[in-house]
Amino acid sequence: MNDEVAARLLRLDAEPLPAAVRFDHGPAIGATAAVLPSAFNPPTHAHQHLLERAVARFGIVSAIALLTTRNVDKGVNGASLSDRVGMLLALRAEMPALAVMASNQARIIDQAVALNSAFPATEFDFVVGFDTLERLFAPRYYEDMERELAPFFERHRVLAANRATVGARDVEAWLDANAGMFRERIAVLEIDEVPASLSSTQVREALQGNRQAFDVAPGVRRYIEEHALYR
Repeated sequence: MNDEVAARLLRLDAEPLPAAVRFDHGPAIGATAAVLPSAFNPPTHAHQHLLERAVARFGIVSAIALLTTRNVDKGVNGASLSDRVGMLLALRAEMPALAVMASNQARIIDQAVALNSAFPATEFDFVVGFDTLERLFAPRYYEDMERELAPFFERHRVLAANRATVGARDVEAWLDANAGMFRERIAVLEIDEVPASLSSTQVREALQGNRQAFDVAPGVRRYIEEHALYR
């Protein structure tokens, strides 16, 4: 299974244009979908909670975990990309309708191009944590930020979540000060205190210290143990 996933990821990464592939065999993507782009190293209860809350809060049909094979700031460390797909597939034991996908693009605006090409009839909302929200509006990732963001926000919404040290009101204030002409296309997705405090880094550090990782779903924990990840 991992060899097949790894081969598909290599082909995806070699694609010259924005592209996305799906790894599960779940239900078809609906008319609306909440997309959580992340490294999932590993997927935690926070990732699960973000997608479940977005679907429930905004009446969205489908939930997509979108693994990004490239990152605007860092390389691939920790679990391999194929193991990250494996963990996301294991998460489907708790989220049977979860679509597990990967894109060869680092920026959200380019991931959107890939998804629109693959699913032209679906309306995608992108779920982001506060750190990702800040990167979305960081000029260093663009030649002309407003010009490049305009077509993205014309078609998509962003659902921005709070974090442990950045509450929902803080996110609102940051958006009012920084989102400019795109503010009305961004909604704050308030999540619970415990998931808001979790991070994949905490899980990796616990495992590297030979401690139990309780912040992941049971299926993900089993996958990590069976493949001796992060130790």
